[in-house]
Amino acid sequence: MPQKRNSTPPPEVMTWPKAAPALVISVIFDALRLMFMGFIFFGPAMAGLFCTVKAGGSAAAGAVCTAAAGAAGFFGAPALIAFGTVMAMATGFAGWLFVGGWLMATNSRIFKENTLWFVGSLLFSEVPFIGAIPAITVSVWKMHSNQIKIEKAAYKKWEKENADAQAQERKQQIAEMQMRLAQREAANDAVYNQIQAANDEKYSNEEIPEDLQKAA
Repeated sequence: MPQKRNSTPPPEVMTWPKAAPALVISVIFDALRLMFMGFIFFGPAMAGLFCTVKAGGSAAAGAVCTAAAGAAGFFGAPALIAFGTVMAMATGFAGWLFVGGWLMATNSRIFKENTLWFVGSLLFSEVPFIGAIPAITVSVWKMHSNQIKIEKAAYKKWEKENADAQAQERKQQIAEMQMRLAQREAANDAVYNQIQAANDEKYSNEEIPEDLQKAA
């Protein structure tokens, strides 16, 4: 019996353009988390800048505002650290949930080989002292890189198997065609031989005419 062509549909392949939305979302949440982690430094500085602008930008006002910002940074450091830490952890967790939901809705097969990477991104994003590391972005990039590599290899394998199946089918069709032609020729030869045998038998059974006998 002829072999059937490979009817398996081609596997899906992830590409970097398709991965771009998830990476952009990851970058946004990592940037917000980094901002909150550095709130202890940016808070007093921004307060001093705002004070200087509101005071008219004079040198004296700037000095006063700088001193006030420094004092606020010194005395308010524990509160700023606590606020920045809590907000960084909250932002990291929210980003992890949002990116995870996005991937589940648009590219759930990425978790087939990359679950540990995504779980690790949560752990890193919730550790205060290493909050400067863009854990979500790095993990999402690594997950997509691994997925693209695996799915490209799977697609190449599918292409090869499909090409081999089609080549085998063509060979089988040619063999069947040759067999049918040979059977048709054999049938024609059999009919011709039957007709020839019938004619020979007919002529052998006919009597010699009388006029030919007299002539002999």
